[in-house]
Amino acid sequence: MITDTVIANRALGLIGTRTQIASLTEGSPESNAANLFIDSLRREIIRMAPWNCAKNVNALALVCAAPGTPENPSAGTAQWQKGQPMPPWTYEYLYPADCVRPLWIIPQFSTGFASGVPITTAVTGGAPSFWNGPPVRFAVAIDQINPATGLVDTSPNGVDTKIILTNQESAILVYLKDVTNFNVMDDQFQNAWAHALAGRIVFQLTGDKTLANLKIQEANAAIQIARAGDGNEGLTINNVTPDWIRIRGIDGPYDQGWSPMANFDWGAELTLY
Repeated sequence: MITDTVIANRALGLIGTRTQIASLTEGSPESNAANLFIDSLRREIIRMAPWNCAKNVNALALVCAAPGTPENPSAGTAQWQKGQPMPPWTYEYLYPADCVRPLWIIPQFSTGFASGVPITTAVTGGAPSFWNGPPVRFAVAIDQINPATGLVDTSPNGVDTKIILTNQESAILVYLKDVTNFNVMDDQFQNAWAHALAGRIVFQLTGDKTLANLKIQEANAAIQIARAGDGNEGLTINNVTPDWIRIRGIDGPYDQGWSPMANFDWGAELTLY
């Protein structure tokens, strides 16, 4: 059974130690070093690649909406006021508690399939009435939220809370989750995590920059492989029906006009010593 302790012992093995730890809280120098970095490194590595083992989706909880929207039909104010989304955004949502990195926002969509007469004899069923447009723009910020009400609160009861701003009503967020369930972690993720932890542990214990940097470089290599592998695990062909065909009322039932991972900037690699 894989546990945090197993990952720590893998890291110790990668730097050539002959001893292992029984737990992260046993108090040995090795366990103390591992315990210092293991959780923050997991979240850092999750942010760095499109790990399919960490990809999650959930509807966002609304905090507030701009005046004039269905959620806030009140008349607009002469000037912007606290309790309204930051301009130029229309909606403010709570940042999911388990979110490590938001990827993209999609709108709510109707389920089922559209009915109608098939366009050609090759079409055996109606087109799915699912949304398949481009992802929606969003921004991450903070606001002062009352934990009891979930609303903006400028009093001392307001707590700095991460939020997501967007113009999408009833937004759904696709994001990388802070995964702690080892049953869903793939081997590439565990490998990158163990190598990164090995680099941090060996520098903490010995100050050996050469060995520490070697392990971090190996972790970076695993992350680069995951960026390509996990990004290609699924839809890899971007089929777009040409506009001159769509104007004639013919559209592919599974037309994808965008690719979420295309030109996605995953940022830099793990820093060396």
